[in-house]
Amino acid sequence: MTALIQVKNIALSKGTRSLFENLSLNINKGSRIGLVGHNGSGKTSLMALLAGQSEADQGEIVKRRGLSVAWVEQFVSQRILNSPLLDCVVEVLPEEEQETRCYQAETLLAALGFIPYQLSQTIQTLSGGQQNLALLARAQIQAPDVLLLDEPGNHMDIAALGGLKSFLNRMRGITFVMISHDRTLLDECCETTVFLRDKRSYSFSLPYSEAASALRKQDDDAFARRQSEQNEIDRISASAKRLAHWGRTYDNEDLARKAKTMQARAEKLEANQTQVTRGSGLHLQLQTQGLRSNSVVTLENLVVTAPDDARPLAKCEFLVIRPGERVGLLGKNGSGKSTSIRQILKALREYDPSIRFNPNTSLGYFDQELEGFTEPLSRFDWLSQHSRQPDDVVKRALIGAGIAYVDFSQTVDTLSGGEKARLVFMLLALQKPNFLVLDEPTNHIDLESREQLEVQLSESGSSMLVTSHDRRFLDNVCTRYWEIDQGLLRETQNPQSYYDSFDTTRDSNVKKESSLGLASGQNRGISSEEDLLSRIQELEDLLAADRNRKAKFQKPGLQEQWQSELNLLWAKLDG
Repeated sequence: MTALIQVKNIALSKGTRSLFENLSLNINKGSRIGLVGHNGSGKTSLMALLAGQSEADQGEIVKRRGLSVAWVEQFVSQRILNSPLLDCVVEVLPEEEQETRCYQAETLLAALGFIPYQLSQTIQTLSGGQQNLALLARAQIQAPDVLLLDEPGNHMDIAALGGLKSFLNRMRGITFVMISHDRTLLDECCETTVFLRDKRSYSFSLPYSEAASALRKQDDDAFARRQSEQNEIDRISASAKRLAHWGRTYDNEDLARKAKTMQARAEKLEANQTQVTRGSGLHLQLQTQGLRSNSVVTLENLVVTAPDDARPLAKCEFLVIRPGERVGLLGKNGSGKSTSIRQILKALREYDPSIRFNPNTSLGYFDQELEGFTEPLSRFDWLSQHSRQPDDVVKRALIGAGIAYVDFSQTVDTLSGGEKARLVFMLLALQKPNFLVLDEPTNHIDLESREQLEVQLSESGSSMLVTSHDRRFLDNVCTRYWEIDQGLLRETQNPQSYYDSFDTTRDSNVKKESSLGLASGQNRGISSEEDLLSRIQELEDLLAADRNRKAKFQKPGLQEQWQSELNLLWAKLDG
């Protein structure tokens, strides 16, 4: 394969911290690479090296002559916030080409899900996810040889993510490296996964989920080899020690010489032992208290109103969250999800007849904007202030989360989004609330921590209300779903219909199926039977996987939905 970029044995440090040692990586023409790793592993730093915006301390990065690289960063520059969307995209072109290539920008933006009237909107009026798509368009219109994407799915709703996935999958010829914490995005768009950890890279020619399984097996094999090696080292060292003792006891130089030879062999084996990964060294810990009562919060005749003009966004007749229930709140951007959460939280402080809390409710809140970190307080002081726990308890919490003592004094206003998110989860672990309200809790945390959080939320026993654009996270955590749709906040037994509303590919398939007469069982061809069998296999796998989980983690509602669809598909196939 043609190598566009070769990273050869690079080393990089930031301050006193070493990020990479002997890291190597090849980016070949046509590569579609997902770059993953825990917060602080150096993903963005590696991107900066690939983009040529910084230099490694050691090693080299070799690029093909004339190679063009475009880096799509996470954040929008203040300079372009007041620019209309179309102007913002074409301004990166040479001035003499801007007018004649507007049609190309319009086509590109349409492929990313924008509609005509949005082309004249300023960047600052777009949602966070749409702004990320605009940055992608600015980069792609330059036709770079390599596209570097730093968290392109961050802050995107389901619709924007669908536009991003659809674009990346249609543009099969592009070469890209993408940092992401979204497992579905990685699985559907990337053919290679590179993990950053232990200051090195681990590459697999597989999408994320398969690569993660392969990496776990590699870790298990490495651990088994190391244990076997350690047993052999212990055996040889014990024999050397006995021979040395006998050599001294019997004044036997031959035995003493053999003892030294054996000990040297043991030391050589120890120096060449199989490396076992240290992983992230950071762990989320969340322990909450249960609540014994019939309800945690009750909504009755609630009207959710916009904060600026009191305009009604959604109405709710009657909904209840009971102890231990984990409710996922669904709704398109602008439907009122965050406003509903703020109104529910406000009712804890101010009387609201339409929102009733159990008097023993203690709240834990994760704010997606992470707004509570503006003051220059140290990690230790921030956690002490908000938790009101003794100093030794706070120290143990920080150390238990993998924070080095030297970093206790780092001020919270300088932390990354992932580091702030971890501090919030540490606070929740100290507070032990019985009702959690989590507004996009996965926005800033890495994949390993996201999976840890899923398990801990499921095992915590706490009641919760959760919003997230990560469907897999919601599927793994939630036991019930509420949806805001057409101005109504109500329970839904079928979250699939919500996700289907964003799936333009599915809509086109449904239309195609209808035109072939499949709904009435007519003109059914072999390819259609293959589609049915493929979907049946997918549903049976989902059912089997969910039924194999522990009972408390299973999703009875989804199982019922999958089984119902299976029955219909089998009937259609038998008909």
